[in-house]
Amino acid sequence: METSLVSVITETALGWAGVALSDRGIRYATLFHRNRASAEGELTAFGASADAADSRNAEIEALLKGYASNASASLDDYPVDLPQCTELQRHIWLALREIPRGETRSYGWLARRVGHPSAARAIGAAVGSNPIPLWLPCHRVVASDGSLHGFGGGLAMKQALLELEGALPRQLPIG
Repeated sequence: METSLVSVITETALGWAGVALSDRGIRYATLFHRNRASAEGELTAFGASADAADSRNAEIEALLKGYASNASASLDDYPVDLPQCTELQRHIWLALREIPRGETRSYGWLARRVGHPSAARAIGAAVGSNPIPLWLPCHRVVASDGSLHGFGGGLAMKQALLELEGALPRQLPIG
């Protein structure tokens, strides 16, 4: 029997974000949205529904707000409950948690870390299908030359998250 999922949505300095919680941890997470309805719609489509009485709501809200305001809130330690996936996806997604805040790693590093150094496409596909961004920090994975490639929230968001975490120098607008 599938566990029911509880959604937690909050407004942060970067926009609206939320998670779908099972009884074991975060099963799914959104990136930042411009409005509550958009974040809520994403979580509802995943099968989560709000429960104002859930005891984890305040903790999740505080973590998301702290992260977005650069209060060095660590999302990396909060329990995750991976959805059904292949063994390779599981290893890749969990290896993302080994990339410290303020640092990046290459897709090649990730491939070697999970014992599949020649499986670049599979690594990229698994990173791209990460169901729990921020908590499994796929935005910290960059090309071997340090350039930014592929991100579900767009490259501008990937850059903003890396700048927030101190992994990239802040880009100043020209002019």
